[in-house]
Amino acid sequence: MRTPSISTDAYGPLYSRIAMLMRQRILAGTWPATSQIPTIEALIAEFGASRVTVRLALDLLERDGLIERFRGRGTFVTDRAAGMGRIRLGQSWRGLVEALTRTRPRLLETLDEARPPGGDTLDATLAQSYCCLKRIHLLDNVSYAIMYLYIDNRYYVGAADRFNRELVIPILQSLPDLTIGRAHQMLTIGCAEPEIAEALKIPMGVPVGKLRRVICDDQNVAVYVGDLTYRGDMIEMQVNLDLEDAP
Repeated sequence: MRTPSISTDAYGPLYSRIAMLMRQRILAGTWPATSQIPTIEALIAEFGASRVTVRLALDLLERDGLIERFRGRGTFVTDRAAGMGRIRLGQSWRGLVEALTRTRPRLLETLDEARPPGGDTLDATLAQSYCCLKRIHLLDNVSYAIMYLYIDNRYYVGAADRFNRELVIPILQSLPDLTIGRAHQMLTIGCAEPEIAEALKIPMGVPVGKLRRVICDDQNVAVYVGDLTYRGDMIEMQVNLDLEDAP
C-alpha cells in the first residue's frame, strides 16, 4: 500500500488554510453577501502571508463562487454566497431529513459483508450482515463529508440501486417493512487524516467533525450505522439545553 505523500507543511498549504478561514467568515455572515472584503494588502498584513499566497486563497474562493473580483473596485462576496451555507446537525429527525435534502451523494465503492467497527459499543443488536457504502456528500458542488454507511443487508438487497444512488435515510424511512424505533448520533472533533484531506480537498490536520449515527428498528437492531467525517467549516450543531435541573 502506497504511503501518501506529506506536504513539507504538516498542516497543508498556507493558501488552502487561509481560504478555509475566509470561507468560514463568508458562510457565518461576518462578510455578508454583496459586501466588499478587505484588500489584498490588508489580508497580507492580517495573515502574515505573501501576495502570491493570498491570491491563491482568493482563487479557491472564486472557483467556488463565493467571491467576485473587479479590476479597480476590489473583491466582493457574491449573491450566491447568501444561499450557500452549512449542514445543521440538529437533534430532531425532521431537521436531519430536511438538511439532507440539500445534499447530493456520490458513491465511491461498496463493501460486501462489512461489519461496523466498534459494534459492541452501539447499545444495539447488530444485524447478521451489512453492506457498507463509501461515499462523498456534496453541498453546492463542494465535497463536505465522507461517509461509511453500514446498511442491514435485509433491506439493502431489496433496494440496492436506490441505496447506491440516493440519500439513505429517506429510503429507510420509506420502506414498508421497516419500523424505525430509535436513532441517536454522537459528534466529536478530530483532525483531517490524509485520506480525509484528499477526499474533501482540505489541508491535513485541520479540524473536522466526526459523527457516528445509529438507527435501530423497533427490535433495537441497528439497521444503519454511519461513520461520517465533515469539513469543520461546513457544519453547525444546535442543541436545546434542558432547564429542568437549573437552580
